[in-house]
Amino acid sequence: MSGTLVHIGVRASNIENTIRFWRDGLGIPVVNQHSDTAYDLSDGHHNFRVFQHKGPERPEHIGGMLDYLHIGIRVPDLEEAARRLLDLGYEIFSDGLGGDVPLDVNNLKEKAFKVHDPDGITVDVTASSDQWPGAGLTD
Repeated sequence: MSGTLVHIGVRASNIENTIRFWRDGLGIPVVNQHSDTAYDLSDGHHNFRVFQHKGPERPEHIGGMLDYLHIGIRVPDLEEAARRLLDLGYEIFSDGLGGDVPLDVNNLKEKAFKVHDPDGITVDVTASSDQWPGAGLTD
């Protein structure tokens, strides 16, 4: 018997900024809103709930190769997604042991790029269907 990944949740420091990032920047539609405390986004297969953080002030986010979490997403058009994110004020980059390296959106040589969400979570963005083994979603 195997489980099925159906839900991921994150707590946002500013829920409106985070929703703009995921909905407007990466194209994940909002399918439900729980007043101003949470939004459900979905690709039709997985539920991604964004909660408004209401606890004490958070420590600074650890990013790069030291973070505990990153999220991967597949988009239909890599360059279009990169341009939307740039228009929203986000930096498109590649990372590695040497740190973040900004990428030229007009000349994306790799099949993917990275971007930080408003709370510093690294998001891997690709248009390739074979980026992550076992993720066999079809269009």
